[in-house]
Amino acid sequence: MWGNLLLLGAVVCEAAYAVIGKKLTDTLSPKRITALINLWGFVLMTPFGLYAALQFDFRAVSIGSWALLLFYSLAASVASVWLWMTGLKTVPAAKAGVFTVMLPITSALVGVLVLGETLRGLQLLAFAIALLGLLLATLPARATQRFTSDAAR
Repeated sequence: MWGNLLLLGAVVCEAAYAVIGKKLTDTLSPKRITALINLWGFVLMTPFGLYAALQFDFRAVSIGSWALLLFYSLAASVASVWLWMTGLKTVPAAKAGVFTVMLPITSALVGVLVLGETLRGLQLLAFAIALLGLLLATLPARATQRFTSDAAR
């Protein structure tokens, strides 16, 4: 139950991220938003990081792990934020929010391709339904009207 509540909280935060990001793109460039988000993250997390660093043996971390951490920090904190904000500049927040369905799908694909994990039939069905929902939500308005009027007949 606790895990499900935490996931629900993450979904609410992701929705707020899309809506607030859309509002910010009206007045700030995607690069500026990315810089400000990372600046605030730095300011808010530095005290905790310094506290943890006092008791951490940095030499115990391998060079390969440092490289992965560097890649992850640049991908998650810079590239994905800039790409998301650049997309939000032209896509309505409601439509952009639908794209968050791709997070579990791409995570699962990376897990399968990189970590050798396996997918079961029910997971594949859920992904197919999610992709169908994404397709329907992003159809142009004219195609959506045609689709709904055909279904009504």
